Amino acid sequence: MDKQMEIFTGTLPELTEQAAACIILEAWQCVREHGFFAMALSGGNSPRPLYRLLRTGIGADIFLRQGITPPKVTTEENGTIGMPWHECLFFWGDERSVPPDDPRSNYRMAEETLFRGMENGGLRVYRMEGEKVAHEAAAAYEARIRKTPAGSGGGLHGGMPTFDLVLLGLGPDGHIASLFPGNTEALEEKSHWVIAVPPPALEPRVPRLTLTLPVLNQARTVLFFVPSDEREELAESIISGSRPELPASMVRPVNGKAIWFKAQP
Repeated sequence: MDKQMEIFTGTLPELTEQAAACIILEAWQCVREHGFFAMALSGGNSPRPLYRLLRTGIGADIFLRQGITPPKVTTEENGTIGMPWHECLFFWGDERSVPPDDPRSNYRMAEETLFRGMENGGLRVYRMEGEKVAHEAAAAYEARIRKTPAGSGGGLHGGMPTFDLVLLGLGPDGHIASLFPGNTEALEEKSHWVIAVPPPALEPRVPRLTLTLPVLNQARTVLFFVPSDEREELAESIISGSRPELPASMVRPVNGKAIWFKAQP
């Protein structure tokens, strides 16, 4: 196992609480270190409970149960510790080529869970414009990242932007974001930050936008959230290094760490 890899196992409620504590703690640490927290969100259904918990915040007891000292910040009105919302920059790791109000939209899923009930005017949310022609949307998103702290000035390392945390799921075929097995061109992309990819074999079969591997690997923390029992064996094969051909196995942070939250064996 890679020295820069941490693994947590448990039930769905346990993993959701553990991952939420990890993200909230990382967020406050980054705000203290450099004034903001840049996070790339994941789509699909797996993150829904995690996003809901991040929205409401968690009690100090959840940190303490994991042996973590809670961040010393002002608690929410309900007594929970939440995200430093106004210092957060939210991006997406990938998106489907659909309008933002389409049920298949990763942005819509986050709107319904993570941002629900919030005043978006006070949030810095950078969505991928799935309603545009895919290659034009990819170029526009890369240009947009370049205008943020994550993609300019001190945020650039090796010509790539630096996200503080990238949240990834794990597809049944081993894909991450919208980087799919067999798409050699996308997996070998070295210069672009965001690319358009053709419809995959899996539903929804629509063109996609995705961050590229060099961008994912430049992140300070990559958090795999894989709570499904059905993915446990696949996740274990990736962690053990026995499936190097899969996109998920190609995520190896250059100067950061990978953290897995997965179902128990």
